[in-house]
Amino acid sequence: MEIQTLVESKEELTKEKVREFLKEHYPDRYKLIENWEELKGEFEVTPLGDDKYLVIYSIPEKEFEKELGIFQSVGEAMGAFLSTALEHGWEEVPKSYVIYHAEFTEDRNKLIAGIKTEEGVSTYDQLKLEEMMKKMVRYPRVIAYSSDVLTYIKDLYPDIHTKAYVIAREIAKAVGSAPELEELGKVYGVDTSTLEGKLNLIEKLLQNPVKLPDGREVNLRPYWYPLE
Repeated sequence: MEIQTLVESKEELTKEKVREFLKEHYPDRYKLIENWEELKGEFEVTPLGDDKYLVIYSIPEKEFEKELGIFQSVGEAMGAFLSTALEHGWEEVPKSYVIYHAEFTEDRNKLIAGIKTEEGVSTYDQLKLEEMMKKMVRYPRVIAYSSDVLTYIKDLYPDIHTKAYVIAREIAKAVGSAPELEELGKVYGVDTSTLEGKLNLIEKLLQNPVKLPDGREVNLRPYWYPLE
């Protein structure tokens, strides 16, 4: 299992120093490591610029066998550890994602939503959103272009904002504002008149650099980095 967190340090941070650094500057995140000290893992530290560092803590699955006196299975122990990690400011390193988009019909009377996974594209009307949720929750990261579409499902998926990588937000961080998805469709030569087209375009935008209508290009941080 791999969990990660984002930290800030004015001094250079290395994997040799990170344990003591967390203990001093991020005690809540260190408390997770302390409370599960019988699990032996390894740290990785990656500088991201602007005094920010990505900290990844990797624990071999075999280590969780030490918890079988308390939990009935390794899977149950890993689940308990991950739940505690989330409470202490860590998250599981996402190894997969689901792409999501939604839009109203022209008369604004009906919401149509769609997701794209390794199985392909699936679309749902507003009466079948719960069916879509059952698929979405399997993935640790939800990729959306705009934060607006997240509001359509927040009642069914309350923690969607903790899992969503919003591309327009990332573009805006880099250049101040983000174009409409349809504008990017023209740049990429993708037909965005259908929901499937929009989902395909969103997936293309994960490949750096993102080409903007004004000719600029933007390199976005990877979707699996911790969400800020």
